This record gives sequence, structure tokens and C-alpha cells, in this order.
Amino acid sequence: MSPLRSLPGRPAHPFFEEEYEHQLEMVRPSTAPVDVPPIPEGYLLRQLRAGDDAEYDDLFHLAFADEGRFPENLERALEGGFFVMEHLASGELVASCVAWRGSTMPRHPDAGQMGWLVTDPSHTRKGLGTIVAVSATNRLAAEGYQRPCLGTEDFRIAAASIYLKLGWRPYVYREDMIPRWRSIFARLGREVDLSLACAE
Repeated sequence: MSPLRSLPGRPAHPFFEEEYEHQLEMVRPSTAPVDVPPIPEGYLLRQLRAGDDAEYDDLFHLAFADEGRFPENLERALEGGFFVMEHLASGELVASCVAWRGSTMPRHPDAGQMGWLVTDPSHTRKGLGTIVAVSATNRLAAEGYQRPCLGTEDFRIAAASIYLKLGWRPYVYREDMIPRWRSIFARLGREVDLSLACAE
């Protein structure tokens, strides 16, 4: 049984048990901003507000099984760095991404971190995930982080596609990550280019 929480009319993403001990990591060796795509009609890009807790929890658990992450997200978020997309007709939060102060990753202790990119599966193919990820990427750049980081899993192919388009690069800190990244590039239909990798 999936630990994700589907809601009426809002199915959760497919759930996969992570098969690898070590999470994939990416870095963005640039402070250049990215143009924010146009926001589709009927949606509002904004910051998380007081009173959004339950709506955010509903959205979060459509993609992530982790419990108890909201207080940490709130505490570590940069000022103006907790992006959500609201569906105006329903008032539901349907996409989110967070820019953090510092990092939870031991290889990037002071880097600044982007995390918890999620889009409601009922609202995909509208570019909402890209918009919130661009916004969080730009917030980290504006804060002056020279090489922010993020963590992801092999099965989050749509997220990896977004990250690569925004200039994030695979950070290969173990040799066994090379075939994993090759597989991701192949699934995205991209030419395998591990010169993007920033190996230790």
C-alpha cells in the first residue's frame, strides 16, 4: 500500500521504494537568474502564508511519504523563498518548491539548498513545476549562493528534466552514480553528457 495520500479528485503520484542507499545530488554553479515562464490563467504564484499548513500538507503528501517535514521547511526557508502555486477556482495549492538557507547535505554545508519540488498530478503539463523551481532557483541566486545544491531520486524523471533545463548539474560523489545518471539521461531522450558532472 502506498504511503502517499490521494485526495478526492487528486490522485497521488506513483510510489516507488528507493532502491539506492545514496541519494542523487545536483549543484548549480551559477548565480545567473532564469526567466520565469508565464503563469497559466487561473493560477497564482505566491509565498506560503499563515493558514496554508493543511493545504500544503495535502499537496506534499501527493508526492512524498516523509512525515513531519513542514516545520523544518518553514524554519529553513529563505525569506521570500517558499513558493506555492494556488489554483484560484478551488483555492488548493497545486505546486511548490522551497529555497533553503544553508544545506542539510554534508558535502555542501553552506551551499543553500532547493527542495521539495511537487506538482499535483491533477495539474501537470501546465508548467507549474517549472515555474516554482525557477522561482526557488532565482531566490538562491539572489541570495548569492555560488553553488546551491539539491537532492533527488532516480525515479523523479520529470523533476530531473526541470533541474537540467535550469542549469543544475549532476554531482557525482560515488562511482556507481555514473550509470544511474546515464539511465536518467536516456529516459529523458537526452544525449548523455557527463561532462556536466561535478565529481569530487
